[in-house]
Amino acid sequence: MKIRGNYKRYICSNIILFILIALLIGFSWILHSEKGIENSIKKELAIEKLDEAVRDNNHIFSLKINDVDGNYIKYSYLDKSNIIKIGIIRIIIFLIIIYIIIIINKKIKTFLGKKSYKKMHEFVRYNEILIEGKKYLSDNKNENLIAINFDIDKFKIINDVYGYKAGDEVLNSIAINIDKYFKDRGIYGRITGDIFIIITKIKSKEDIKDILELIKTKIINVNLKDFNISVNVSIGLCEVEQGEDDIEKIISNADMARIKSKEINNISHVIFDEKLKQEKKKLIELERDLFKSIDNNQLRLYYQPKFNIHTKDIVGAEALIRWEHPTRGMISPMVFIPLAEKTRFINKIGRWVLEEACKIIKKQENEGLDVVPIAINLSRVELYQKDLVDFIEEMLKKYKINPNLIEIEVTETTALKDLKFINKKLSDIKSLGIKIAMDDFGTGNSNLSGLKDICIDVLKLDKSLLNDIEKDLKTQVMVKSILNLSKDLELMTICEGVENTSQVEILKNINAEVVQGYVYSKPLEEEKFNRLIKDKSLYKDK
Repeated sequence: MKIRGNYKRYICSNIILFILIALLIGFSWILHSEKGIENSIKKELAIEKLDEAVRDNNHIFSLKINDVDGNYIKYSYLDKSNIIKIGIIRIIIFLIIIYIIIIINKKIKTFLGKKSYKKMHEFVRYNEILIEGKKYLSDNKNENLIAINFDIDKFKIINDVYGYKAGDEVLNSIAINIDKYFKDRGIYGRITGDIFIIITKIKSKEDIKDILELIKTKIINVNLKDFNISVNVSIGLCEVEQGEDDIEKIISNADMARIKSKEINNISHVIFDEKLKQEKKKLIELERDLFKSIDNNQLRLYYQPKFNIHTKDIVGAEALIRWEHPTRGMISPMVFIPLAEKTRFINKIGRWVLEEACKIIKKQENEGLDVVPIAINLSRVELYQKDLVDFIEEMLKKYKINPNLIEIEVTETTALKDLKFINKKLSDIKSLGIKIAMDDFGTGNSNLSGLKDICIDVLKLDKSLLNDIEKDLKTQVMVKSILNLSKDLELMTICEGVENTSQVEILKNINAEVVQGYVYSKPLEEEKFNRLIKDKSLYKDK
């Protein structure tokens, strides 16, 4: 249940109650006001009766021309005693409704409070924390505050080994512990995935040590009924400067420190300091420059050929992006792709890559070269774009490209996560005539059973599966089994990261079909790639 939905119901219930108040009061008014003594008089007596009403102390007389029937006018009047009764009844009704509203409000707030913390694993409170955090910073601008950002180490393994139910119970247990030890001490919540944030007051540096000890010994001490799971965490801390009111900046700084703690062995926490501040500044500058990289013509596509292991013919190529920064030189995609995904600029980059690939294919066709399919990597972020399939189809039509000459690659982790949605999107892409490849197989869960559920045409074995293939017979048996299984599933296989001829010979003997790696060619610029296709002797003799 999401807290946002609870608040909507909370607001709606109040609106309904206030409408009920208005209706009951209005009804009581109509009910009692109209129960006067009705009568009718002749027109000639109307003035006389009005004169009597003025002198009558026992009644309130009101002349209402409800109907005119010949010479008669209908009228009504009330006893003064009735007015007092009506007033008392209205006051009682009003007090009862106010009492009901107070009781219901208390119950709803109690219910929301329990849902907010005892069921924290069911929703992400990031937006609520931003609102609460801004107010907390404003109310404590003269206090010493610290932000603690932590996540569960290898949480994915907990889900994979014990199941998602156990993972949810771990999150729930941690949430309850946070509520137990930090209630009324600050703001806290789960901001995404298995990441939690706490912002609280401190009086000295010793308090930081106490908080860290509390997290490590109490907060992550989970007690599950059906599982015995030991939890470790990576912690990032950010001391809040007095007067700082940018809650997002504070959370971001603590988050960066948390990520940094994962990079350092045997270190469970990192405090955001001047060094990290400078690193963050560089990342912000890099992010700013990345947004201008396409307009400034700084992105480059390189093409790494794929070879038939038996004939050495080029059977395809993978488009690999590089960023040629004007001052920092060539920047690895390992650096800027995660940044692009985080900012969703990857959507623009991905579309630029697709169009550039279509351009080179059309150019090769015009030059009479033997065109081979070009594989393009799609990130998980891109797959969630509603118009992705329409854009791919638009590019195929714009450059008049045969769909067989474009191949879409998705990683194993992407393909097998959110399987139903991803499979539907890949099926839509396949309907255009484009082949789908699962990239980096062997780096994720290597779930062989998942191969039958995902609509792919090509399976790419990751380099990590081949690292010791020359020394370990078990590795050869394992790779051979995957190759045979893929063949039975009518999947083409590609072995990535093949670096020497020894590996090539072993792969030949275990029925590999296609290889990609430095043993034949590194990623090439467009000009060199075209020259390689044109002059086949450059690689046939290798």
